[in-house]
Amino acid sequence: MNYPITFPVAYDFDRPEAEIKQRSEDFYVEELFGPELEGEGEHVWLWLEKSGQNTEYVAKQIARYASVKEMDVGFSGLKDRWAVTKQWFSVYLSNKPEPDWFAMGLEGVDIIRVSRHNKKLRRGEHFGNRFCITLRNLNNPQALLPALSTIAKDGFPNYFGLQRFGLDGANLSRGHVYFEGKIKASRSQRSFYLSAARSFMFNQILARAIGKEVWTEDGAQGALFGDPQRDVDDVTAEERVVFDSYPTLVKGLVKNRMKLERRPLKVVPSDMDWEFGDDWARLGFSLPSGVFATALLDEIAVVKNASGVR
Repeated sequence: MNYPITFPVAYDFDRPEAEIKQRSEDFYVEELFGPELEGEGEHVWLWLEKSGQNTEYVAKQIARYASVKEMDVGFSGLKDRWAVTKQWFSVYLSNKPEPDWFAMGLEGVDIIRVSRHNKKLRRGEHFGNRFCITLRNLNNPQALLPALSTIAKDGFPNYFGLQRFGLDGANLSRGHVYFEGKIKASRSQRSFYLSAARSFMFNQILARAIGKEVWTEDGAQGALFGDPQRDVDDVTAEERVVFDSYPTLVKGLVKNRMKLERRPLKVVPSDMDWEFGDDWARLGFSLPSGVFATALLDEIAVVKNASGVR
């Protein structure tokens, strides 16, 4: 089954064409995270900058260099490969000798700071990300100003980005086949399929809210499908319409005992600024963890990824 992974924008601004990620430095991301490290303990924490490498690959190389299991390396968030990103990793060394981290020599990776702590870094511990993104090949960068001013004040739809669904929606289509019991999946593949299914249906809920012009209401949230939870608002009739439209996805989520969660329908970026050149615009803004910068970009321009990858 094919799942549509394009979703309606919320605003009716003219959106010029633009390119992102012509160069790695055009897409800069820094984790907003101030861990209070003990300075001692069995876990080494590494603050590093990477370029041209994805997070999971770097974690594997760190594990290999330290002679530990991959599961002993922790990180908070997955960061783009075609970008310059700063983020934390942790390494459980226990009583093993500590390697010279500054001599690791991993291409595209620079170690900035090393410290010790008594806990592993877990997924989602950082509270946000700071972005600095350059849009290129713009015919009229100033045309972005009305959209940028509106979004800085009123926010943008909190869609999950296309990268959540894999190339051409592969995580959804393969997840559909997996949920039908026709293929097997590794633990990591299953995680991708479950995440894609929940994200896709949330985006459908948000798209309907945009159509009915209720997405901007204060505190408006949409459901991430799962088993009812005592402290989470029940699924609404409007949301049930969406879930009933995708029985195979729902069946897979029920079987894997996902828990009902809620996600804001809109996000207002903080510390937003911008500057324009002759054919480029540079945007700076901060977003909470789990919010996709590409959802903001889609509201202001028709964006082409010049790297050729998501």
